[in-house]
Formats: sequence, C-alpha cells, structure tokens
Amino acid sequence: MVLVDQHACMTAALAAGAELTLIGATRLGARRYRAVVTDILHDHIVLDTVVDQVPADNDSLWGSAASFLHDGRVFDVSVMAGGGSRLTVSKPDGLDTDDRRSGRRVVTSLPATARKANLGGAVQAAYVVDLSLGGVRLLLEMDDDTFGIDHEVDLVMGHINVRAWVRHIAAHDNPRLRYVGLEFAPLSADARRHLIDTIGSLRAGMHRWR
Repeated sequence: MVLVDQHACMTAALAAGAELTLIGATRLGARRYRAVVTDILHDHIVLDTVVDQVPADNDSLWGSAASFLHDGRVFDVSVMAGGGSRLTVSKPDGLDTDDRRSGRRVVTSLPATARKANLGGAVQAAYVVDLSLGGVRLLLEMDDDTFGIDHEVDLVMGHINVRAWVRHIAAHDNPRLRYVGLEFAPLSADARRHLIDTIGSLRAGMHRWR
C-alpha cells in the first residue's frame, strides 16, 4: 500500500486535514482510496476515507505493510485497523508532524444547543462558528444572565455531548447575539471519535456532524 500526500510539496509537516491517496493490495485486489488525516497521535495516524470504501473484511488490511510519500520522503508504516470510513496506520519514526490539534480550528455553521450545566437553565439554540478538539465558538442569542465567564455548560452537537467552560464572550453586530468561546472538559472516547470524524469531514468540505 502506498499513501501519496497530494500536498507534500506545499508543507513540510504532515497535519490533520491533509489529503492522501491510498493505493494498496488486499484479497479483493488493488484498491485506491482518497483519505483525509483526521488525527495524529504519538504512535499512529487516523485517516477518514470520506465514504465507506475500506473493505469490511478487516483481516485483509490489519498488519499489512504500507508506505506513504510525504515531503519527498518515503515512510514505511503498517495498517493497524480498517473498516467503514476509518483507517489507522502506524506513525513512522522521523515523520515531521503538526499534532497541535487543540489549537487548530475549522470554520463552520453547524447547529448545536447549549445550557447551563446540570439542567441549570433553558436550552439555547446556537450555531457553531468554529470548532477544534479543544473547544468551540458559538453564536447564540443571549442576555447578561444566560452565560458568564467560567460557567459550566452542557453542549449537544450532533452525536457529541460534552461539558465545557465559558472562556470568553464577545459582542455581535446584532445586539441580541453574542459569540461565546468554550473550552471542552476532558472528552469521552465516543465524543472524541465523533469530534475527530466531524473535523475531518469539515476539512474535506462536508459540513455535517458525524
């Protein structure tokens, strides 16, 4: 299997959001996939193939040797997991990566709801203005009593349910609206998976909760 970074000549560091072309042999024959890097951890790289194109017979992929070309260098990896739209490969030694995930935000306008933690107030409809693995910025209608700095908030974003803290509040041109920046509390494994998948889809141009 060969993973070709389509933006290799544009960046020295492999980062979330980079598009890769996967070429490899399984028991089904030679296959070619388009994938987006959704997460880079200390020992593996998570890819989203955008659609369910990875063979359901995971045994045909797990443990198979692979390589990818990035920034003019070839890196050897192994496929650790595959199936559905997700593929995980080992992170090779010496690969320069940008894994500051919590600081990189993607712009969107997906719907969400927010309320004070522990059923502490009315549910507020909101739009997500930008999103990262570390937090979110919302646009919503509110008065001075709705949220305050350091308030705990329960967020529902598609399948993602998360507790967050209000870190900043800013005015909008419409005096009834506010921008509210929130920092996520530690995410559950399920919430983190949905958030990673959503960010990958957003970077691929598909604005939907995953």
